[in-house]
Amino acid sequence: QIVSQLGIDMDRPWARLPKRQRDVLLFGAGERTFRVTWAGKSGKGSFDLGWEGVLPRLMRRFKQTGSERAKRWYGQFLGDTRCSSCSGARLRAESAAVRLGERTIVEVSSFTVDEARRHFAELPLEGAARQIAAEVLKEIRARLDFLAAVGLGYLSLDRAGPTLSGGESQRIRLASQVGSELTGVIYILDEPSIGLHQRDNRRLLDTLERMRDIGNTVVVVEHDEETIRSADHVIDFGPGAGVAGGRIVHAGTPRSLEANARSLTGAYLSGRKSIPIPEERRS
Repeated sequence: QIVSQLGIDMDRPWARLPKRQRDVLLFGAGERTFRVTWAGKSGKGSFDLGWEGVLPRLMRRFKQTGSERAKRWYGQFLGDTRCSSCSGARLRAESAAVRLGERTIVEVSSFTVDEARRHFAELPLEGAARQIAAEVLKEIRARLDFLAAVGLGYLSLDRAGPTLSGGESQRIRLASQVGSELTGVIYILDEPSIGLHQRDNRRLLDTLERMRDIGNTVVVVEHDEETIRSADHVIDFGPGAGVAGGRIVHAGTPRSLEANARSLTGAYLSGRKSIPIPEERRS
């Protein structure tokens, strides 16, 4: 009924429709409303209805749905396009033109974490500018230092969130908590050590311990030996994996886990079991 009132011929090929009609179908009719009638077993009636357009409707449903299946379906019609005005910077021209230390925020955002650390460490500020920026720079440097400490120095600051791995995302969210000094918070992390060099893993654990020490609870799901040994309390599920597990085999300190004869994890931690090293490695 709406299409009829718009005067659009549905039998006409899309390419032959006037641009004005295609724009209305895709982007909506603005504030205009249409009288729509209905009829059913319980009676009939009419009401006024607006037309938001196919594209706004798809985007709205994509954002509002709680179903992953529906999100995938709507997602097939969506794609990333670089904005012709800001070139993907998401900033007004006035904001993008401001320079600090001969760099714009767009240029700094393209740096990796390691490059940004060097930039802010060497930022030439004097007098009032240095005093005004002192607290902000302190926060920026602390978070960049944390990201570098947990092995994320290679990430660019403008990296899109969906392209991050689970471990990278968790460590970035932790960086947002550094310096906040929040207490009484429960943090739940799922294998944050994945992909970390052993050196960086120790730095991550030091950070988690600091968060614990100021009055927070940190719950970590992990298989990493160093993380397990660093825990105050370990809950071991087993006795096997998948359908063979699901029971609490142990709850206590890492030391008591080693002594638990029912725990496969404890057997490996204590050295009662070990993984044999192959004599020849695959080339």
